Amino acid sequence: MSTATPFFPPDPEDVVAEIERPFTLYQPALHIVPVVVDVPHAGRCYPRGFVERARLPLRSLRRSEDAFVDRLFARSVTLGAPLLVAEFPRAYLDVNREPYELDPRMFDGRLPAFANTRSMRVAGGLGTIPRIVGDGQEIYVGRIPVEEALARIDRLYRPYHAGLRDLVQRTHRSFGTCIVVDAHSMPSSGLDRDGAAKPDIILGDRFGTSAAGHITDIAEAAFAKLGLSVTRNRPYAGGFITEHYGAPSSGVHTLQIEINRALYMNETTLMPHAGFAALEQAVASAMADCFARWSGWLDEFRQAAE
Repeated sequence: MSTATPFFPPDPEDVVAEIERPFTLYQPALHIVPVVVDVPHAGRCYPRGFVERARLPLRSLRRSEDAFVDRLFARSVTLGAPLLVAEFPRAYLDVNREPYELDPRMFDGRLPAFANTRSMRVAGGLGTIPRIVGDGQEIYVGRIPVEEALARIDRLYRPYHAGLRDLVQRTHRSFGTCIVVDAHSMPSSGLDRDGAAKPDIILGDRFGTSAAGHITDIAEAAFAKLGLSVTRNRPYAGGFITEHYGAPSSGVHTLQIEINRALYMNETTLMPHAGFAALEQAVASAMADCFARWSGWLDEFRQAAE
């Protein structure tokens, strides 16, 4: 809920008495491109009560984070796009879900009748209030009060999406279009659904339904030009944000970008390694290329030069 300038985030293991705000918004001096970047899973503010009641140590809880993705995309702000970063951790609340994807087995008390209790994500333990962390370990010792789950949604989920929705609407009004870059990272281990090793970058556009083809084409070319391996939609086609905000026929395009964590961090210690600076520069270069092409600047430049 705060507006800030480009930043260096706090130390990664940040246990707080309370989460002060749902998000931080980093605004460019001038919003000059039709782009909004959101980072929903890099939050590092862990409420002390949540950590103390969890069956897992803090490092295990942190395995659900898209750690440091906010830093990787920070230069988007200097390139003219606002950057919205969730402050709370994904293990506590996941805004890349429907607002009420909830597992009734997790809670004491009756869930609202409108809750989605049967989704595949709920069945897998990864609903709006997750039951497990990324490597499948249970978070909670027992059930938690349903009132607590609903309070998290009201206090954090709803403001985050209100902030993102406002940015999308304002950008669309200003430029006649809006491209949402939904930034994430993925574990390097495991294979994709075709049995191949994970690439460096996976672009998710819900198989062409959340973004026009040329949007994804430009992003693929920008990353590939830097020597990074790029695939689309498998195994990550995009979650709730990609599906919910992407409406190409209305001029709103949403593209999920998943970055292989092995490129920039030690996945055991959860700390950046020596490759971080190079990848940060590569992401900045790719975004500069994408922003220019998505904005039509390069085409206009070429026409003027002819």
